[in-house]
Amino acid sequence: MNTPIKPPAHPLAVLLLAAGESARFGGRKQLADINGSPMICHTIKALSTIAEADLFVVLGAFQDEIAPVISAPAHIITNDNWGSGMGSSIAAGMTEIQHHGSYDGVLIALCDQVRLGRADYDKLIAAFDGQTIVATRHDDGFGVPAIFPAHMFKSLAALNGQAGARKVLNEAHHEVIGVDLPNAADDIDTQDDLIAMRAQNT
Repeated sequence: MNTPIKPPAHPLAVLLLAAGESARFGGRKQLADINGSPMICHTIKALSTIAEADLFVVLGAFQDEIAPVISAPAHIITNDNWGSGMGSSIAAGMTEIQHHGSYDGVLIALCDQVRLGRADYDKLIAAFDGQTIVATRHDDGFGVPAIFPAHMFKSLAALNGQAGARKVLNEAHHEVIGVDLPNAADDIDTQDDLIAMRAQNT
């Protein structure tokens, strides 16, 4: 029997960033096979376990090929400026989120952290008080996935270029609650990363 999913105490939007061209991977990483599903669908399935959260997906490179494989309910956002960097994708997503509804926070996630599952996202949500950033604690500082409170939405919507969520998270004037998520350490940047992940799963 599946454990009932408890609604979060604070209404959240979920923003999945999947607009890059994946140059190190050789392109179209979002469509790479992960346990029988395209990577983007695998990640969306994990994020869909977050109860009563609206999902927004930012696409850019290869969007005409990627969008058709997304069957789960999601608001697809096109970032025509994807080539300038992740900051522009966050800005595109946050602009849409602010126009869509009222949320206490936004959980920003990446397409290629494929080991993350419901338990990992639940740990972040459990630590979120509605006012303070909650972020994954990495060896080199804070990173995503992370939850940003609503009072930061406008500053996130103003990002551009290569300055993404990590820069915001590690600015000294921001208070951040760190959460250890070992599964977030493994992301897929190259074909070798994908081969290694598959080998570990066999």
